[in-house]
Amino acid sequence: MATGVKYDSLWKEAHRSFNRGTLRVDHAPVDGDARWGLSLVLLPPVHVADAVSAAAAGIGSLYAGTHHIYNAADLHLTVTSLEPYRDKVARTTIEHYVDAVERARDLLDVNVRLVGLGGSPSGVFVQGFDDETLLPIRRQMRQAAADLHDGVAPPMAFVRDTAHISISVHREAVPEPWAAEYVQRHRRTGFGDITEATVALARYRATEHSMSVEVLHTVR
Repeated sequence: MATGVKYDSLWKEAHRSFNRGTLRVDHAPVDGDARWGLSLVLLPPVHVADAVSAAAAGIGSLYAGTHHIYNAADLHLTVTSLEPYRDKVARTTIEHYVDAVERARDLLDVNVRLVGLGGSPSGVFVQGFDDETLLPIRRQMRQAAADLHDGVAPPMAFVRDTAHISISVHREAVPEPWAAEYVQRHRRTGFGDITEATVALARYRATEHSMSVEVLHTVR
């Protein structure tokens, strides 16, 4: 479960990186990368997406470097990654996870409170607090991944212990003091609750200034 202590620790490290220009550069994915693979995500309701996209626009206007800024339509909360990035995802793989999440509908009663901006050297996000309501579906989908791969579950790094919505991903290692100040001002800003989000199986596609979310299947 994500906690304030966890997020405070992440931001303490990130704040130094912003000021020093030692940001962690996240390159566009290539086939086999652990990041940006097939994932189970929550798509926030409109009122939450509007509040979060306003924060994304705000920090985007203050960045000195050129970074990925999420568009409102691509905002999401990753429940868990399932597969590495692939240029082409096999239809049988998609069908396996669609079946798994459909059978896990009773685990989708989740509740996430979104409070405060935070970040890591890789980017900025809205902090989410889920009170462990995401843990059952995360475990279930990790087992689904193991079932697809001869009992070998994906690395635990795929199973998140935070519930955040990313708003930027860094593409240059340059000082970003104004962006850091913006995050600092909004460390306790409320962005709403996610109680009836659309649950979706999704993949990612890199665009010039953002990461596009391609929805493959929605549960609700």
